[in-house]
Amino acid sequence: MTTINVTQDERPKKTLPYTLNDPYYIGDCYQPSEVVREWEIDSTTMPYLAHIKSLRSSWKPLRQLADFMEVGTEPVRWRDVKNTPGEREERITRTNVTCLEFSVGKRTSKSRFENSRDLKNYVDGLVRANGGQGAARIFVVEDLSRDVVEILGSAFDVDPLFFREQIDDYTWYNTRDASAMASNLMVGMNHRSWFRVRNARLRYFESKDAFEKSRHETRTFNVSRRHDNDENHWNYKDKPGSIVSMTRTRTAIWVGKMGANDEVMVGIVLVDPTVEGGKPLWYGHVNWLLPPGMEIANTNPIASDATLFQEIIHWTETYPWFESAKRDTPIDTRIIAKPTLFTICAEWLVVCDYVKARLSQIEWELEKPSLFRSQGDHIDTSLKRLHTWRRVIPVFREMRVQRALDELQSRVDRLSSVVTAEISIEDARRGLEENHNLARLTWLATIFIPLSYVSGLFSMAEDISTMRETFGWYFAAALPLTVIAMVVASGVGQSWWKPKSSLAGQNGQ
Repeated sequence: MTTINVTQDERPKKTLPYTLNDPYYIGDCYQPSEVVREWEIDSTTMPYLAHIKSLRSSWKPLRQLADFMEVGTEPVRWRDVKNTPGEREERITRTNVTCLEFSVGKRTSKSRFENSRDLKNYVDGLVRANGGQGAARIFVVEDLSRDVVEILGSAFDVDPLFFREQIDDYTWYNTRDASAMASNLMVGMNHRSWFRVRNARLRYFESKDAFEKSRHETRTFNVSRRHDNDENHWNYKDKPGSIVSMTRTRTAIWVGKMGANDEVMVGIVLVDPTVEGGKPLWYGHVNWLLPPGMEIANTNPIASDATLFQEIIHWTETYPWFESAKRDTPIDTRIIAKPTLFTICAEWLVVCDYVKARLSQIEWELEKPSLFRSQGDHIDTSLKRLHTWRRVIPVFREMRVQRALDELQSRVDRLSSVVTAEISIEDARRGLEENHNLARLTWLATIFIPLSYVSGLFSMAEDISTMRETFGWYFAAALPLTVIAMVVASGVGQSWWKPKSSLAGQNGQ
């Protein structure tokens, strides 16, 4: 393999630092390298990891999950974490889990776990008690780690592909990528006890430094996520230096049962971490609940800058949200998925509104070029901003928010045609102006041709002093000849234009 050394200053903005220079140092999807042996561990005390290893020869994507659990994070980060044992240990044991317990006629109880030891004790107690007394339990998990996957996976016999889908989020793969995972058939997906939802989240940063700091923060996640600059800064209204980032997000929901008669529902919701920097665009999605009356206290407050993890816990804890649904009835099975899906749908509405706003700004630029081009924008800038949406919206459409994004896709295509046409029109105008300048030069040359011709004839005499009378004859001959040449040139030009004009008139009819 040829290694290309890339310096710090040459790093592409969208390249992860641990994949530079030699992105396949851990091997590729066809053949692991010898580096893999450095992180292999004994799985005797980890039955779920042993189970995954036994399946990876038949389910190839599970190799990535096994490596993830052994390394403690995405395998390509091995070069960074192997020399920092403290960081690796923190990644392996990282735990941020909240368990919500629902019972008929009782208030929802909540248990928070920030270390894997407490989580294991709690889950082991549930297994010994055959699910306990509650009617349903939902584990909301932020980020992933070896300990969390091992504890929840072994206790509830979770499909390993459920965790594998959450590790990374790529829209496409290179031919050698070890993380490559082909799409599954619907016949297999329809029999799963889990599903995965993808969406995009937007975040506003007031400066490039704040944005870069958050990009660096995403490298501390165990799962692989990336902040991308949307490259749609608008000079006319946006704050100088401000950036709106787009992050592709995955949320996975598993539903199962436990207990002697499978009477206790269990749900696991995997959500992505949220960076601390910046603010949710427009301070996040709308609160879909009705505001309380003046005599009623707000019993469901939630911070406008809450993380996705906190939001899903809040909406799950307060479900059902409407009075008509608040009855002492058996626990609704939709409680596991509905709060999460509502939150994601609300996030999608923000994304659609944002894309619509950016496209409207480009349309405005096309309608009023004299106003916006004076602000430093050029037509090429508009086209560059459109290219972002031409690339991103097809990815959004794959995330199944079909109708609204179909409309935005057609709008992007239409605007791209308009911008391209305007570029062609400007090129044609420049060409026409150049033709006018060339015509002026042609007339100037036409004037001097007869003058040069006559002067050439008269220059055949050897003694110029004897040609005083000749100068008179020169002008007497040259000037009429010049006039005749101009008349002939004018006549030829008119005869050349007239057929085209008449043809244009006929076509116009």
